[in-house]
Amino acid sequence: MRKSIFFIVAVLLSCHWLHAQESKEDNTFGGWEFIELTYNIKDTPLLGTLYFEHDNYQYKRLECWYLRTMFGYKITDWLKADVAYDYMQEPDYVTHRALVDLQGTLKQGNLKVSIRERYIHSWSPEIHEQSDVLRSRLKVQYAIPDTKFSPYVAAEVFTWGTEWKKTRHYVACNYDITDYMQLEWYYLYYAFNGKPAEHVLGVGLNFEF
Repeated sequence: MRKSIFFIVAVLLSCHWLHAQESKEDNTFGGWEFIELTYNIKDTPLLGTLYFEHDNYQYKRLECWYLRTMFGYKITDWLKADVAYDYMQEPDYVTHRALVDLQGTLKQGNLKVSIRERYIHSWSPEIHEQSDVLRSRLKVQYAIPDTKFSPYVAAEVFTWGTEWKKTRHYVACNYDITDYMQLEWYYLYYAFNGKPAEHVLGVGLNFEF
């Protein structure tokens, strides 16, 4: 356990150091920190999740956070559906988001492949704006034998109708600290339609009970 704590601290300090090395004139860099709590309701296909994320872009020139409440239903061993609500505090206003997910996951040995479709409706009453987006994500993860590491790569495309909005490209890794606690960190290349790409370092903790 002591080694695990040391490892967590080392990862957090490394991310902070990398963040600090970026030029303050670079407005394409950000850092995301998160914590996720998932509870599987015993003897049922139901689960509940609380998720908190803090996003820091462009050296605090843009900063926001959000809290997600999610409820999931395991339709089969490989298919799961979720509904969720996000309360997001933007720099100058509040955004609300309603989410619906459908995710399929296939496992073969230590290899795991998942595809997720996520619909989001967002509305911001203070500025009278609302929007819709469909997020399609492919994720491939491999649990390295005899270790606690599970690296993964993922790509998530944001569209609505025929319009491409943006794409997230992940290179990441999970580390099992205990049977119920997991450290996750990633590099994200964020490509936009009509805007410069962004680079994000993310780190967080996942708990599952």
